Amino acid sequence: MRVVVTGGGRGIGRAVALGFAARGARVAVLARTGAQVESVAGEIAELGAESVAVDVDVADEAALGEAAERVVQRFGGVDVLVNAAGVFHLGPTAGFPAESARTLLETNVMGTFLACKIFGRHLLEQGHGKVVNFCSLLSYTAFPERALYAASKGGVLQLTRSLGVEWAARNVNVNAVAPGMIRIETPHPAALDEDAIVGRIPSGRRGRPDDIVGPVLFLASSAADYINGQTLVVDGGWLSYGYL
Repeated sequence: MRVVVTGGGRGIGRAVALGFAARGARVAVLARTGAQVESVAGEIAELGAESVAVDVDVADEAALGEAAERVVQRFGGVDVLVNAAGVFHLGPTAGFPAESARTLLETNVMGTFLACKIFGRHLLEQGHGKVVNFCSLLSYTAFPERALYAASKGGVLQLTRSLGVEWAARNVNVNAVAPGMIRIETPHPAALDEDAIVGRIPSGRRGRPDDIVGPVLFLASSAADYINGQTLVVDGGWLSYGYL
């Protein structure tokens, strides 16, 4: 299996890249954090799997196109695209900087779209493939001071649905995972009180990056051949909880 993971330099993307590698996949790790993607590529090599590290901004169409050609040339094709690249900014909407808003939309929505567009061409040409995008709890619900982030992840959910329908007949499955409150080492703005977060999760704990790996592997496997345009929420029961 030949896998591309955007945002693979840290956090959930890193865990997913290593999860595929541990199962023998050849993994291309893409991110705009050069030292981190090289580090993850080294970890993959230690697992005995082949990898390629690419320092690229997913919002840069020309650079992403060059990255795709490099990966296809190296691996001879692509079977799975995982779009884990994303950014998060929060703040009062009335004073939210326009530049931060553009960064959110360009990376989270346009970056996902461009990766689907560019790598999707290869999947469509070969007549099979899987795409797994990353949504969020905020694709479904809302918190104060996260309007633009929620809008971006709502956009990814709709992009997933639309491409899932558009490409289903061509044997390319497009689905998504929506992680809940995941504890990661990635720098992240302070948000809700930790006790309030855990108290809201029926499973009684925050998620870990490894909790997301299995769902992504499932959606990238032949077991998901008849699943199109869906988003799998992995949140410890958060959305299902009738919180009062």
